[in-house]
Amino acid sequence: MTEHSRTLRAGRSRRSGRRGLTRRGAVRLAAVFAASAAVVAGATACNVQPGAAAFIDGNRITQAQVDDVFQSIIDAPAYQSVQQAPDGSRQQTIANMRTSAAGALIMHQLTQRVAADEHIEIPPANYAALARQTKLPESSKYVRLEAENQAAINTLRNAAWNTAPDDQAVREIYDSLATQANQNQLSIVPYEKAAPEIKKTPKVGQTAALRGTFQGAIKKYHVDVSPRYGQLEYPLDAFTVQTQRGPLSGQLQLQLGEGSPDVVHVVSTNGFTG
Repeated sequence: MTEHSRTLRAGRSRRSGRRGLTRRGAVRLAAVFAASAAVVAGATACNVQPGAAAFIDGNRITQAQVDDVFQSIIDAPAYQSVQQAPDGSRQQTIANMRTSAAGALIMHQLTQRVAADEHIEIPPANYAALARQTKLPESSKYVRLEAENQAAINTLRNAAWNTAPDDQAVREIYDSLATQANQNQLSIVPYEKAAPEIKKTPKVGQTAALRGTFQGAIKKYHVDVSPRYGQLEYPLDAFTVQTQRGPLSGQLQLQLGEGSPDVVHVVSTNGFTG
């Protein structure tokens, strides 16, 4: 059996989705990106300047850079039908894409700094695999950034200590799986049955330890994010469940910055088309 498919398996619900890249499917296809965000009330301490999306160790990531990465997504043929979606859906999807672009840029700088601090060499990224997953060309700026992020995260995770996750982390992973299952019309076993297997999985402990390392680096390098992107969180994959429709990934969220009190639900790497 594939990883964790015996105890925490997910099955297709009675309502199966349609195949093909319909307009609805294109909007769902936007859920293959790697940033997610939620926002709580409170002002940011960010030294935001006009045209700045974020600061890392005093180095500015500009809004123009975010726009450039975003454009490499929205211009791709697979995403053209997003423009024909209903207004509310279109605006939310575009906001998700733009925030994902910002998250990819911030995380790229953060992972490079952590790898240097830990004296860990990052192997070449698998651009082709992410291009297939996102239905973007390998040359896309988003694909280049995010594939390199994943290469760095995987390498840093493998080097991390396997520390026992606390119950809050286990619940967070399960809840992310349940959300993805619901979005894709799948079902999973109850938390009480899933929790022991999640907790004993080495990748979960290593991901929890890596999140702690990143949290320390965020403080060390004074990561500040523009209020435009809210409380930006980046998902760290920790636990994989194989289903009939593809994998679900239980995640731990890494908070990159704080922002305004408007809630923004941002895209995940674990959406499905069809």
